[in-house]
Amino acid sequence: MSKIFNKEVLKQIKEGFNEIKNPIKIITFVENKKPLCDEVVEMMVELSTLNDKIEFIEYDFIEDNELAKKYGINKVPGTTFLINNKHNRIKFYGLPNGHQVNSLLFAMLESSNTTTLLESKLIDDIQKIKKKINIKVFVNLQCPHCPKAVITAFKIALINKNIDVEIIQTNLYSNLSNKFKVNSVPRIFFNDKNDLLGAQPIELFIEKLKNI
Repeated sequence: MSKIFNKEVLKQIKEGFNEIKNPIKIITFVENKKPLCDEVVEMMVELSTLNDKIEFIEYDFIEDNELAKKYGINKVPGTTFLINNKHNRIKFYGLPNGHQVNSLLFAMLESSNTTTLLESKLIDDIQKIKKKINIKVFVNLQCPHCPKAVITAFKIALINKNIDVEIIQTNLYSNLSNKFKVNSVPRIFFNDKNDLLGAQPIELFIEKLKNI
């Protein structure tokens, strides 16, 4: 019996995974006795059993640190994805459960299907960004508005290879949350500044990116 998902949720996820087109590798870096590492591994193992196109690989953050650096993973538990063996530049720090399950599934499906439903003008604006930009989205698992902000950031990163996204669980990384003075979520930072608060429209994200 699943400890992460109930039977009905697993059934719904499995049906959604029928839309997967390209192979997905879920990669999670963990460290012994660090909070939520076991739970994240269990969650990703469950997901990987739902579709033959999904593979899960667990790495030790200390022993495999060079690989972690390659994928830009600097905390545990840290999860990222390879689509057709290409890194999609999306990283989850923490346990993507609660409302963040929707964000996780979107990241997998949208990356695998390599399609976007954005207007052509928005796509053009995103593609014109030439600087390397990191987007941090601070979330908590109980926040119903966080997935919208997360998914917006994902859409941008999947269009422009200069952009990477980190989803950070605020209560797990309290030192980082305090550093950025995160009191409400979702809170979004662009290259560690130029922040947005709340589930803002993609046009505001693009304006922030243009002004960096």
